[in-house]
Amino acid sequence: MIKKFILCFYILSILFAYSAVGECVDSAFYPAINLADIQGMDIYANASAIHAVLVGKQKDSDSLKVVYMFSSDNGATWSKPTMVNASQDGRVISRRGNDAQVSVAGQRIVVAYTHAGELSNAGSMVIAYSSDGGKNWGRGENPAVGDMTHNQSYMDLVADKEGNFHLVWLDDREENGNSQGLRYARSTDGGQHWRGDATLDPSVCTCCWNRLAVLPDQSVAALYRDDEPHDMRLIRISADAKSWRDLGAVGAFDWRFTGCPHCGGGIASAPGVKVPLHSVVWSGKDNATGLFYLSSTDLGVHWSVPLRIGDGRSRESDIAVLRDGQIGVVFVGPAGDGEGLQFISSSDHGKSWSTPRRLNTDGTVADHPRIAATQQGFRVFWTEKHPSGGKVWAMYFINNRREYKRKT
Repeated sequence: MIKKFILCFYILSILFAYSAVGECVDSAFYPAINLADIQGMDIYANASAIHAVLVGKQKDSDSLKVVYMFSSDNGATWSKPTMVNASQDGRVISRRGNDAQVSVAGQRIVVAYTHAGELSNAGSMVIAYSSDGGKNWGRGENPAVGDMTHNQSYMDLVADKEGNFHLVWLDDREENGNSQGLRYARSTDGGQHWRGDATLDPSVCTCCWNRLAVLPDQSVAALYRDDEPHDMRLIRISADAKSWRDLGAVGAFDWRFTGCPHCGGGIASAPGVKVPLHSVVWSGKDNATGLFYLSSTDLGVHWSVPLRIGDGRSRESDIAVLRDGQIGVVFVGPAGDGEGLQFISSSDHGKSWSTPRRLNTDGTVADHPRIAATQQGFRVFWTEKHPSGGKVWAMYFINNRREYKRKT
């Protein structure tokens, strides 16, 4: 049994495998994706499809490559990866938290990543688009036309049901130094051209990830960390992108802090006309440190009393909601043998929660988890340190009747 497990892990570490039951025996494997030390990851789920973009190093090379792949059966099998960045591109930069992003509307796919600039973790944003499901890629215009510093970072992408793409990012075009501005743009032609370059908030935290979500009324919510105080904040953008409304803090902790905690939040809702909006946020305030869950029944205008998740040391998190309203939350917390990735769920709109369940293997260190809602249940993705060095991509399927873990 031990030999079988070692062989299984080794094969899955070098090949992109797929399996309907998560076992190595009788499994089919894709050719190697030729990526090691994954430094960027994003996933996007719609209908039964899951789309992924990974940023990692190729064997015997220090340069980072951006690849796209998809699954049309809720993650059971995956396509062969396609290269998004061309060989003549500039040097790609990425790190977990400041990841490349992907979003999809039909056959149109948009990927956003950055080239190296003057700063260590920011650069000129690159928009790659495909009109044929990821077979071929072109270059769209950089939406940040007003940023002469060419140092964009912390992007997020989402597509609405009309096929429009919405994008937020941070840049310091005002050269404030200790803060950045939250910017927004919209594309109606699949990422080729962008309108807006609007400033949603001129002074926000410099290095916490942002999250976008399309709400039931087709407006777009942007969750981000404010500068002063350092609480998470929500802005709701109209469906036509002509106006937006500042809805204030999601959990008014009034955390006053100089610096950046490198920790964003998550936001999600189930499909439907009138459904609650759910969020997870992190605060570093004394006596209120840790991860919290909140819900809103009026699209973010008012929020429930924050409910602490974990023991106060939990940090990186994400949230998703199934069509039937079941909520899933993943978060990273300290464990005696590494960083433990935990999953909890609620079937009564957040009133009660399941016992936390650890997803990553004992002794491993997980980071920056993402969770997606699919027709068959939740799909959890993260990166974790490999014993031989670098980071590998890991996933865990939580189905309605059973679950299984898979690594690549």
